[in-house]
Amino acid sequence: MVRQPAYLYEFGPFCLDPADRLLSCGGEAVPLSPKAFDLLLALVERQGRLLEKNELMRLVWPDTFVEEANLSYTISLIRKALGERAASQQFIETVPKH
Repeated sequence: MVRQPAYLYEFGPFCLDPADRLLSCGGEAVPLSPKAFDLLLALVERQGRLLEKNELMRLVWPDTFVEEANLSYTISLIRKALGERAASQQFIETVPKH
């Protein structure tokens, strides 16, 4: 059995561990739902790129029909976990009409 290399993503005070499906801040676990973790991982793995909502929905909810509101709700859960205020958008930036 071949093990995947272990990657950790660090941003601000946060550390994202895909192998253990864990987001931590200062060594403390930050609770995220499974879909919120999947969405955050998709965003982190593609950082610096503009991702359209349809692409994000395909990545997080493949082969499933979900309302666009699910994406908005899940983004809001991630922002809350990261301590972002709506006006700051320090980690996740929303680009209107994209």
